[in-house]
Amino acid sequence: MAAALPRIGITARYRPGIRSHCIQEGYVDHVARAGGLPLVIPYGDVSRCSEVLGALDGLMLTGGEDIDPSRCTGTIRQDDYTYYPERDDFELRLTRAALDAGLPTLGICRGCQILHVATGGSLISHVPDVLGDSVAHRSSLTEPSQHFVSLTEGSRVERAYAQRSLLVTSYHHQGLRFDARADSAWQVTACADDSLVEAIEYPGDHWTVGVLWHPELPVKESSDTCDPLIAAFVAAAGAA
Repeated sequence: MAAALPRIGITARYRPGIRSHCIQEGYVDHVARAGGLPLVIPYGDVSRCSEVLGALDGLMLTGGEDIDPSRCTGTIRQDDYTYYPERDDFELRLTRAALDAGLPTLGICRGCQILHVATGGSLISHVPDVLGDSVAHRSSLTEPSQHFVSLTEGSRVERAYAQRSLLVTSYHHQGLRFDARADSAWQVTACADDSLVEAIEYPGDHWTVGVLWHPELPVKESSDTCDPLIAAFVAAAGAA
């Protein structure tokens, strides 16, 4: 009998205009290429988070809209953005339960921010207001950008990519805020050239990583390979 594929839960966005829970195909494609079974998770009743996690071997927290400022510190409500606090509440509860259970977890862009906020971290409301525009973390409201990040030697991200400098596809305007005077649950394992934290990892044996870039989006126009970080995540879920 063939070994069961690791079951990877992938959080979905909600599109009210078409009354649809949906997901960008790259997340699903990369999990499948890595040998995982992608299972899309729409937000729902927060009381059922433990039940949802019980059906999974790994959790992928995906990108999307900003977290509602009432659910995190450091940000303000912006007129040009749409917020879904119901999704925030569900994913924050899901994330805390996943951390408590030691479930392998990968947070991407907004998902990285969810990881940080779920453990008491705060966010930078708008990166250019704090760090300027020397690094374009997105080209526009609808267009991603590309830039380099420096990876910490020995980190999970560095071991996955086997290099210290990585060109990434990026599409965010908020960032993780770290206060040197405050304790953090996370190790910083990648930064952009403007010093913005681009990757965090949970200490210890738990495979939990958050990245602000989008590993599911190819750097090159034509690519059908599996991103190494997503492959490492799926492998960790299969071994857990």
